[in-house]
Order: sequence, then structure tokens, then C-alpha cells
Amino acid sequence: MQLKLSDDRISSYLSFLGYTSLYPPQQLAIEKGLLEDSNILITTPTASGKTLIAIMAAIKSLEKNKKVVYLTPLRALAYEKYLEFTSIDKSGIFSRKIRIKISTGDFNTSNADLSSADIIIMTNEKIDSILRHNASWLSNVGLFISDEIHLIGDQDRGPVLEMVLTKIKKYYSSSQILGLSATITNASEIAGWLGSRLVESTWRPTKLIEGVYSDGMIYFNNDSRIKVSESGKDTTSMAIDLIMDSLNSNGQNLIFVETRKRAVSLAKKVSEVVSKTLSPEERKNTLKVSKQILEEGDDTDLTKNLSNLISTGIGFHHAGLSLSSRGVVEEAFKSGIIKSLFATPTLAAGVNLPARRVIITNVTRYDFVYGASVPISVLEYKQLCGRAGRPQYDAYGESIIISDSRTSYEDLYDHYILGIPEPLNSNLGNIIAIKIHLLGVIASFNGIGLDDIYDLFSKTFYSFQDSNNASLFDKIDSSLDYFLEEDLIRLQNNMYNVTGFGKLVSNLYLNPETAVAFRKTINDIKPRSVKINNVFGFLHMITTCPDFYPKLSFRKQDIEEFSYLFYNNYDEFFSDVDIMDCSRSLWTLYEWISESTEKRMNERIGVEPGDIHRIVEVSNWLISSIFEISKLLNRNDLLPVLFSLESRIKHGVKTELVPLVQIKDIGRTRARSLHGAGINVPNDLLLISEAKLTMIPKIGPKLAKKLKKKYS
Repeated sequence: MQLKLSDDRISSYLSFLGYTSLYPPQQLAIEKGLLEDSNILITTPTASGKTLIAIMAAIKSLEKNKKVVYLTPLRALAYEKYLEFTSIDKSGIFSRKIRIKISTGDFNTSNADLSSADIIIMTNEKIDSILRHNASWLSNVGLFISDEIHLIGDQDRGPVLEMVLTKIKKYYSSSQILGLSATITNASEIAGWLGSRLVESTWRPTKLIEGVYSDGMIYFNNDSRIKVSESGKDTTSMAIDLIMDSLNSNGQNLIFVETRKRAVSLAKKVSEVVSKTLSPEERKNTLKVSKQILEEGDDTDLTKNLSNLISTGIGFHHAGLSLSSRGVVEEAFKSGIIKSLFATPTLAAGVNLPARRVIITNVTRYDFVYGASVPISVLEYKQLCGRAGRPQYDAYGESIIISDSRTSYEDLYDHYILGIPEPLNSNLGNIIAIKIHLLGVIASFNGIGLDDIYDLFSKTFYSFQDSNNASLFDKIDSSLDYFLEEDLIRLQNNMYNVTGFGKLVSNLYLNPETAVAFRKTINDIKPRSVKINNVFGFLHMITTCPDFYPKLSFRKQDIEEFSYLFYNNYDEFFSDVDIMDCSRSLWTLYEWISESTEKRMNERIGVEPGDIHRIVEVSNWLISSIFEISKLLNRNDLLPVLFSLESRIKHGVKTELVPLVQIKDIGRTRARSLHGAGINVPNDLLLISEAKLTMIPKIGPKLAKKLKKKYS
């Protein structure tokens, strides 16, 4: 579609990118008032140009010297969007520097430094935290962009996004809201709630063909049938056949499987076939990436397996991989070095990795609530198949479900291919979500009346879908009673005010029930009874609280080995604890602060690098919260122990290395190396020559010079 713009600055930006036309959804968004401050909800397929729509709206906001806030549900997406938005500054369409910042961590801060940024990219949780702090710079935001807005229907992440948008609507009503999503069945309902104009389109730059594979035949929804050479009737053979069929026409494949274990095992079987098809140049490129994985990653068997597979043109991607390994895999797939990538469904909601052919090996997932495998929703299926089609390479994309003996291809075809995605529903009715966000509201507007609370919550999507607010208000009332009972708030002159404890809990972004449990345990600890190395009690507090994840239960083989640790450290617990009250997560955390390597933890406990990273990240937040609550309760006797444990969790070190990891650029490996050379505290660096410091393993001349300059 030819450019239809009278806006010189945006025209210049598009020329900089080399655009001579806009996609139909982009032109439609402009016609609906995108550049005129109208609230807009965009629901179009993957790769239909939603990011450019956001950038054009951002340029208009920046012209008025207003800030732009881009909200993403995942940290993994934040940096990708950062790179895309830097093109505004690179284009030179503004005479001034356009400053972009990413803010995704540390909830206990208002991030005042963001006031100097023009564009701020953050997670939904981070903006919720900043809204609670009433950051002054929020009043100068001209545009809020909510990416993946369909996640408002997600059970876990939905309530946060819903409350964020509710607060923006009510308290920053002069700001423009731009919602971005793939196709939503009830988009008009969400648009009505947001007070936005709807841009709804099925247009995509590459045509999507959906089908089901059964008995050597792909049944596509364009009435075509494609015969595939069969090597067997089992799911593995069928997946291999579909992959080879695609590779024969130079297509990349993205294969979604139900578990991490399945991703690795299927990748191994396919690699035996695919490796034989690589050209000498392709093999050279795969070996280069294979080596890079080993150099940048950890020493676990998982990473070694990944490295070996990549050398054959095959890869896998799941939450168990380290961040560095995931990054290398993503880049190798984007560049075409990895021909077929096996992934768990979480990838579909993450980074943008399109493929010619998407293969879905199984349409069931294990549901921990039901305790059994259940069929995925049509909405999730549509998210998976939306990855099919590489705009820069393909005229079309194929999505194929493998039909096994349990379900007929006709049933799969009727339900998923012809099916309509389920409408999105609010999950804010969950009492835990109500408590978390209600306390945040009271903390933000200290001295708020019940009518104002009701008014805010009556503007939520939950209330919009069910205008009878009786159930919602009952949950608010019971939550207020709980807050009063636990001294999180006080009622004075019919106005609710947070206590010091309530304010801290809100700022820390804790579930109130977690904070109350922490406070009780801290109060029950006998004064001066905890020593620096007595940490099991705190590790148990962290890993059993409602806010902790991932909670990894013991395997059968774990109990005997863990019981040795459990009984040897039993006197460190703060109450009577059964061994089954513990978990592999607690064990992992203990091994981490005992300086176990990721390889050892993987072999011994069965946790993968990605899980270790998440356990450490969440534990850092929670131990910091315990420290702040202890400080508020005047438990000064606990603070040195908690400070030490916080450092140990952050860096993965034993107690004796805590002083050394306070030094910039000194992590667990270098600290252990320095300690082995007789350097126990930072001031010991005064007593060693630069030459000797250089000779210490892992230090080297550059760091030695830097350390001596600081400690001289």
C-alpha cells in the first residue's frame, strides 16, 4: 500500500528505513487516529508490522516533548524492542538525542533516573511498581504502549497488566494508550473497556497455511494435500519426515514439543538425519556456533548436548538453558545456521523467531492444577502457528499438527484449524490478586476512601465483563479486613492509610501473605540465636513462601541424599519442619551459596542453568525483602546475617568470600582465587604488588592494575 502521509518527520523516518509503502494494518491505524492521540487497539497477526505502528505513535509523542513508555510482559523482549526503538535516534529526524532506557528489575525504587529518558521500556510488573511510587515523571508520559495485551487473560500475569491499564486510564487519562496483540476473539470488548478504536485485520505479509499430518499426508486448509515420504508411524518418525520434507525446499523448522526433555531427545534423533544434509560451508558455520556455546556457556551436560547438536544444524530452546546459551541459539536460528529448532511453547510468547514451517508434535500439556495432561486452547495453538512464515524469505508459512493414534486428524482439524480462539477473560477475581493490588492502591493514595477504592476497581476489565460488582466488592471488603487485622493498613475518619509495614510491603512488591509470614517468623526468632552461617531457616523461609518460584519438588532419588543435609542443619530451622516441607529449590539454593558449579548441581540435583538463574534471581528479591522487614522490626541482630546471606545468594559464595565480592568486577570465581592467594578482605590488596596480583589465576594484568589503583 502506497504511503499516505502528510507528516514530514514520520515520512523521513520511513524513508530512512527504506519504506516506500505501509502494510494495510499500519495504514488503517493511521486512518483510525494513531497520529492524533486516539487510543488504539491493534489486533493483527504476527509479523504484520505492529512495532512500526508503535514507533510512529512514539515519534508523534516525542514531537510534543512527551515521554513514551513501552510495556512488555517479558524481560526477554525488552532488549529486542530497545534495539528497534533506537532507530528513531539513528534516523536523525530529531535535532536532539533521543534517550532510551530499559527498566525491568528492583521493585523497591521509583527509578527517578528515568526522568531523563525519552523512551522507557519496562515490564508490566516494573511499571506497576513505579505507579505505586507515584513517580513524578509519569505525568509527562504522552504514550503508553502495551505489547502482547492479550496476556490480560493470563492466569498469572493478567491481573498485573489489567491493574496497570486501569490505573493509566483513571489517573493518566490524557495519555494515549496503544494496545498491541495478535488476533483476539473478543477484541471489541477489550477496545470498549480501554475506550479505544479497534484496528482488526487478518492481513499478514506471508500467507499462513494450517494443516494436520496423518498417515503420510498433510491436510491443509487451502484444500491442498501434500504427500510426505514416511519412515515410520510413531511421532518421532513423523516429525523427522516433516522436517526433512521442509529442508528439501530450503525451509527452516520450528518444532514445538510438550516438555524440555522431549525437546532434547527429539532434537538428538533428528540430528542424525539432518547432519548428513549440511554443505561444507554450512558445517563450518555450525561448528563456529557450537564452539561459541561452549565458550560463553556453562559446563553442564545440557550445554554440551546443545553444542553437539548445533554442530549438526539442530538446536533446542527452553527455560532450562542459560541466558547466554539462549541468546546464541536465537541468533543462530535467525541467521539460518540452525535449520530446525525444538522448543517448548514458552518460546512462542518470547522473542521473534519465525520459521517456514511450524510443527506441533503434541496438543496436550501437563497441567499441575488438574494433575494430568489437558488439551491446549485454540488461542495457544494460534499463538504457536503464528510463528510460521519468514517475511524476508518466504511467501507463505506452514503450521502442521501431528496427529497420532489417540486423536483423529479430522477432530484435530475441526477443533484447531477451523476453531475460533477462546475469548479473553479477566483473572482479577483471584483473591490473592485482589490483595496484592488493593494494598498497592492504598499505598499509592494514602488516605483513600472505600468509595474511591470501589470506583477504581469498577473500572477494571473484570468489572467491565461483569457489571454486577457484588462479588468483587465482597473480595475487596474481606481483603481490607485482613489488612486491618495484620496491621498493613489503618482506618481513620473513614479513610484507609497504610502503616509503615504496609507501605514497605507494597514497595517491595510482595504478596501481603508472604510479608505477613515473613514478619511472624522474624518476630519468633530468638534474639542473638542466629549466627552468620546459620542459613537453613532463611532458605526455608524463602523457598516456601507464596512468592517463590520455581518450586521444584523432590524426585524419588533425592530424599536419601538431601536427608543428610536436612538433619545436619535441623537446628537452624525456625520451627518444626518435616523433610517433605523442603524442596529441590531449597537444596539448589544451598548448593549455590556453597559454591557448587552449575554442572555439579545439574548432575546431583537435576536442575538446569535457567532454573538456577531464576531461583537465584527470585531469592535475591526475597532475602532483600526479609532484610528490609527485619530492619523495620528493629531486629538489628539479624541484619549482619541477612546482609551476608544476601551477598552469598547474589554471588553464589561461602561466607568467607562475602567481603571480596563487594569489590566491583569480583565474582565467585575471582573471589575464590584471591582468597586462595591469601587475600581475605579488600584491604589485603594494599599488601600485594601488582605483579603478584597479576599472577593470581583469573585476575590478569588489566584487572590487577585496576584493583591496585583503587586500593593503593
